Amino acid sequence: MTNKSSLWSVCALLFLGLLALESDAAQGSLDGLNLTASQQPIVVELFTSQSCSSCPPADKVLAELAVHDQVIAIGCHVTYWDHLQWKDTLSQAFCTDRQRAYATAFGNTQVYTPQMVINGGVEFVGSNRSRAAQAITTPGHAVQPLKLTLTSNTALTLTLPDLTNKAAPQTLWLMQYQNHHSQRMKAGENRGKTVAYTNPAQALKKVGAWSGDAQTLDIPIPKSWPKPHAGGYTVLAQSNGYGTIVAAGKVAF
Repeated sequence: MTNKSSLWSVCALLFLGLLALESDAAQGSLDGLNLTASQQPIVVELFTSQSCSSCPPADKVLAELAVHDQVIAIGCHVTYWDHLQWKDTLSQAFCTDRQRAYATAFGNTQVYTPQMVINGGVEFVGSNRSRAAQAITTPGHAVQPLKLTLTSNTALTLTLPDLTNKAAPQTLWLMQYQNHHSQRMKAGENRGKTVAYTNPAQALKKVGAWSGDAQTLDIPIPKSWPKPHAGGYTVLAQSNGYGTIVAAGKVAF
């Protein structure tokens, strides 16, 4: 939870950022994005909240990006807005921790919603369609595909590629998400609205470190995780825990 001074800082940052980007975000378009030439995954994380009145437009952007097969889209619902009359039914403490770790990695002093992070290396206000389109279509560092297979109800098999650049060991994160969730808010800033959410994160676990060599790993699914229904798993290989994502893959269940 944020303290009062931190919360006011977050609100001020969000307000100023939205004022600066409002016209650009409204005019931007994600129609006609051509991602078919690339077979490399693109990881899009949206830090959002049901208690944030500025978040529904960003939730729509995430949904539009998620239709592309290469995109691994994750809605990470934070907890620090939960005291504003409405508790986000999808909020997760690990999402708040993950966003704060990103803030440290980016050199930011505050967190805010809605924030979109692309491939662990680029961040911006998540409702900005033009910025989102630019971020996922501009050539940058390549995220290598990894193969993730659901071998049973209790285990996954992870096949990792051989990285050309074997730097420091990469942290392997396993995340479970559900495909869609529709929520009507009965209180708070979004009172009376029904919002559709795409791929909200349900669980996250660090499952090891990877040297960059080709290998195959069996990963047990934690028994404490929510019982799977329509959704999937993703594995992210990430530098320094919360840095650049170097490899990623997903599988549906």
